[in-house]
Amino acid sequence: MQPELLCVEKACDYCGARLEITAAEVGGEPRAHTYACLQCGKDDSVLTTGHPHVRVLAPRTDGRTNRYAQTMF
Repeated sequence: MQPELLCVEKACDYCGARLEITAAEVGGEPRAHTYACLQCGKDDSVLTTGHPHVRVLAPRTDGRTNRYAQTMF
């Protein structure tokens, strides 16, 4: 029996890139797994039992080339 595959499309809140996040559901309780946008580096999370893999479906739309600066506040 093959594990189920979670597949989610999301837009990055910072740069607007469209991302595909996939993860094999390996069983157990789902938890938040962090991933980074491949275009700007902004962290986000997805609720799954497996580790997420990210693929860019469409590049960033904000016209910038900078990386996201993570802040504590």
